[in-house]
Amino acid sequence: MLSENLQIGVIGAGAWGTALARLLVNNGNSVQLWCHEAETREDILTNHLNSSFLPDIPLPETLGASTELSEVVRNSKILVASVPSHFTREIAKKMRPEITQEHIVVILSKGIEQHSLALMSEIYAEELNNLPKLAVLSGPTFAREVALDLPSAAVLACADEETGSLLQKSFHSARFRLYRSTDLIGVQLAGAIKNVIAIASGIADGMKLGLNARAALICRGIAEMSRLGAVMGGSAETFMGMSGVGDLVLTATGTLSRNHTLGEKLGQGFSLEKCLPPGGAVAEGVRNAVSIHELAERHKIEMPICKAVYQVLHEGISCAQALKQLLERERPDEEMMFFPNLNNNTVHADQQK
Repeated sequence: MLSENLQIGVIGAGAWGTALARLLVNNGNSVQLWCHEAETREDILTNHLNSSFLPDIPLPETLGASTELSEVVRNSKILVASVPSHFTREIAKKMRPEITQEHIVVILSKGIEQHSLALMSEIYAEELNNLPKLAVLSGPTFAREVALDLPSAAVLACADEETGSLLQKSFHSARFRLYRSTDLIGVQLAGAIKNVIAIASGIADGMKLGLNARAALICRGIAEMSRLGAVMGGSAETFMGMSGVGDLVLTATGTLSRNHTLGEKLGQGFSLEKCLPPGGAVAEGVRNAVSIHELAERHKIEMPICKAVYQVLHEGISCAQALKQLLERERPDEEMMFFPNLNNNTVHADQQK
């Protein structure tokens, strides 16, 4: 089902931004893709390809491309922001002169800003003076599979009902099923934390700890995700849904996951520098680990798996040492994963084990 024709700007021509730009064009929208490099712009306009990120997937001939950010912002009602999370504030500042109350910003970036510990939506709200309506799109979606029109599903979180409905009509298709939510906090926390757990899962696979260990890591990762989400105002349903369990399972097991691949190499004994993705791709979990560690300490929440990943990435302990620390923790009591009082932000001490 095609949506009404809308002017949409996609900011960031990586794999995910390009895949969604393709989807939006095929849904009947007029789309312009902002590219950081002039070579990418020419490739899209001339060859109808993004050779850097999706080299074998043809793009619609009607997809526009530009290296002028102000032009894309000025000419679009909906802006789909797909830059790496650590560039979010810089990009938001550059967008500001052209932003009006008529704009809608859909955030694809998954991360938490270091030091400020701000969510991506908080950065855009601050830098854009609360002018545009904000939404977050997240879920178990590898860009390549979306670009190949393989069946996928995601979540769109937006506090405004009318805006959420408009966006759902623009993105939803027969091969891209989009669920609605109002939980911007939970969806963003889940998207950031799952990257760190995916690194842990990759480490376990690299160390050949077995499928039992990987399943246990994913399960306890959901507990850590829910635990932090509880005190920060997220909804239990979010962490059990597409942007929580769904995205975590995909990222912690899928061969296309950059975070899992990085963890697997770490588990095999390679240095972090040799594990980083090539070609400008980003494994967001490396930076997310720092912010999540700081959030856990701020809120006094125990997150042993995320802490172990942080120590491996940023404090120089070995994967074997991290595993030893996890296995030598106190014997667990009753399994407590989710919290009956989640929506009033109550977390009991016996639920933090």
